[in-house]
Amino acid sequence: MIWRSLASLRLTVPLLLGLALAAVFGTFAPLEEGRYEIFYQRLWFRLLLGLLALNLSVCTVRSLLQRRRMLAVPTFPLNSADLDPPWRVLPEGLDRDRAAARLAALGYRVVAHPQGLLAQQGIGGRWGGTVVHLSLLLIMAGALLGGAGFVGTRQLHVGHEATDYFDWAAQADRPLGFTLRLDHFEPVHYPIELRLAVVEADGSRPPLLLTTREGETVELPRPGLTAQVEKFLPFEQMLFLQLYRDGLPLGRYQALPAGGKETSPIAFGLTLHPDAFRDPMLKQLHSEVSILEEGQVVKQGVIEVNRPLVHRGVTIYQTAHGRDPFGFWFAGFQLSRDPGEPLVWSGCVLLSLGLLTAFFRRWRVLLFAWPEGRGVLEPLRGFAGEAGSADLQVLLHALAVSVTAEAGTSADRYDP
Repeated sequence: MIWRSLASLRLTVPLLLGLALAAVFGTFAPLEEGRYEIFYQRLWFRLLLGLLALNLSVCTVRSLLQRRRMLAVPTFPLNSADLDPPWRVLPEGLDRDRAAARLAALGYRVVAHPQGLLAQQGIGGRWGGTVVHLSLLLIMAGALLGGAGFVGTRQLHVGHEATDYFDWAAQADRPLGFTLRLDHFEPVHYPIELRLAVVEADGSRPPLLLTTREGETVELPRPGLTAQVEKFLPFEQMLFLQLYRDGLPLGRYQALPAGGKETSPIAFGLTLHPDAFRDPMLKQLHSEVSILEEGQVVKQGVIEVNRPLVHRGVTIYQTAHGRDPFGFWFAGFQLSRDPGEPLVWSGCVLLSLGLLTAFFRRWRVLLFAWPEGRGVLEPLRGFAGEAGSADLQVLLHALAVSVTAEAGTSADRYDP
């Protein structure tokens, strides 16, 4: 009795409705410390999920046992007069061999059975519901296992290292297990439109103002001399140019803002400096990091937004950036370990496959027998409702047509 109750839909439906209702309150309830997940980590919510997992587990086991019993030796009344409705009676002249051949031609897998023949179609769909149940259990197990992981943060200046992180759940520093070093950081912007001032070193002419942007090339007031805008650093107001003469590269030129402690170098009697620029639009955050173990670099990589770095099960995300009062860059990282993530992803893939199989590969099972010399059939699965009855009518018609066609062929073959 308890076994049946645990596998009953009368338990599944209230559990799903309760979880849905709780999720609504979890979405609109006041946040605790700005974190949504705290609501769903409460013991009562996890107990509901655990009861649903038990319900799915028992239901899956019962389903497997039922399938095994049904396909082992299914039986039905052998007296054709007792069969209702009457269309379960097979066409005249359709013996065992003809039925097996015709069913195989219609896409059924036919095997011998103590009562006659067992025909199956869409065997893959037989496991669709089971795969869905197993995938949901995998996702739940992965979510539960994820509680053994951690989420923490660490802020680093360029050139600095860290061997620990701040665990927000424990409100304490925890060892990371390796050393994280920030080698380089820079914010990447969309091409910045700027105005370039070209000044004669001797002051003989007024400055030439050119409007350009990163990636473009401008002509300088010297025969054949051009400059390609390579990169502009808006915070430092440094402009890097590549100089060319008649298409041949001459070298890199660093243009500094006018009026600073340092001035731009003189090239071909000209000095160049950025005069004005539009507000930059941030495109990406770019961090270059090294992973060290026992003082040795074991891994190097780039961390950007939506491009984390993974080492020893720890995923490192780019989350923040800034400059301190002295003008030095720092980057903020989130570090997390989720041991249940492989189970969750595997469950999601299985869930998709199970749903596709269940909806697009209908499992159908038919039992054929010939008691008292009269062929009869019993639909065991996949022919429920009016649509199933209509499909059975189509199948019987196809079998009858095959008998008629074979009889006609035989008559033509032996007609004197």
